Amino acid sequence: MRITICNSTDYGGGAANAALRLHAALSSQHVESIVAVMEKTQERPGVRALSSRLRKTMQPFLRQMERAPLLLYPHRDRHSLFSPSWRPSTVHHSLSALNSDIIHLHWIEDSFLPLHSLARLQGPVVWTLHDVWALTGGCHFFKKCLQYLRGCHNCPQLNSKSRYNLASLLFATKRYVYHRVRPTIIAPSRYMADLARKSPLLGAYRIEHIPNTLDTEVFRPIDKATARKLLRLPSANFIIAFGAVNADSDPRKGCDLLIRALQELTRLGRKNISCVVFGGYADPRNFPLPLHNLGVLRDDTSLALTYAAADVFVCPSRDENLPYTVMESLACGTPVVAFDIGGMADLVEHGKTGLLIPPYDSGEMAVQLSALMDVNPLRQALGEAAREKILAEYAPEIIALRHKKLYQELLNQ
Repeated sequence: MRITICNSTDYGGGAANAALRLHAALSSQHVESIVAVMEKTQERPGVRALSSRLRKTMQPFLRQMERAPLLLYPHRDRHSLFSPSWRPSTVHHSLSALNSDIIHLHWIEDSFLPLHSLARLQGPVVWTLHDVWALTGGCHFFKKCLQYLRGCHNCPQLNSKSRYNLASLLFATKRYVYHRVRPTIIAPSRYMADLARKSPLLGAYRIEHIPNTLDTEVFRPIDKATARKLLRLPSANFIIAFGAVNADSDPRKGCDLLIRALQELTRLGRKNISCVVFGGYADPRNFPLPLHNLGVLRDDTSLALTYAAADVFVCPSRDENLPYTVMESLACGTPVVAFDIGGMADLVEHGKTGLLIPPYDSGEMAVQLSALMDVNPLRQALGEAAREKILAEYAPEIIALRHKKLYQELLNQ
């Protein structure tokens, strides 16, 4: 059995981590796999770049070409990612040359695998959904829009009042492409699986709920005092960690909601609190508490140290599928406080592995954080249960075997 895992890059975000970690998990179970990417940033075993020198040189132009149709919509929502995926491509020939038994797609945008090439893939295709792009006419996040259930007419992200627009055209194109490919869908969260089953585009195909995985030997409990010493963090303070790609600049990640919760904590009279931010720079002037910017952490060991150093990890996101930051924190034995949105409940069991807050209620988040500050045995119990949950449900061997079983079933059809 030979599996080709496809992702646009080998870095930068949950999808790349999911692809690389699945590759490692499959390899440990003696399943032959490679990771095919458009852009390779470092030497990793089993990772192969499909871009020729010419394509690498042309990539900036290809990206602009890919986004050219959006020029027809000058009043579109420029804070939301919209991928037309329209241009011709020959990347399917490169994938075919790898002689895989199964092609497993992850995040394929940024002009890596346009619809033209997706329609020409041969053999069984598996697709793990990291956002909702596969369900829509081009957007990656709904923002409460339900037009994907009706063909993406009158697209609010394009600010189009017309029934027929770029989104509805791409929606119809995807319907045709999926009919040819007949992909098997993997949803990392129950939330995403439910969206896929309701989708007019994907609801007719096989949909499996299989979570992502992570290395539970790297992401593990570490002595808190040691972690703080190595990261030069205050030894006696109550430390709240927050992290995401573009942590304070992406509205979906809810940094503004976290700041409101921290402001409320100060109004409650709580002191000796520090906040640690990683994944991007946060402006200390916006935070009412001492802030420690760790920046972009490029290795898993540094991430594990950060989670271990914290008393609690906060995920104030407005929209999430199955966030790796939450999974990593739980694996390190650090409880999580998060809004009850998306696939969060798959990871955070309220009162057992962390605390779930009604969506976007920063005041209640502050109240619950304050309560955790006072009860160290509760934090310890939550952390121990969190570690047990990850080992029982998300360990590499468990997730690899679930994928292997699915692959074998598809090959036997």
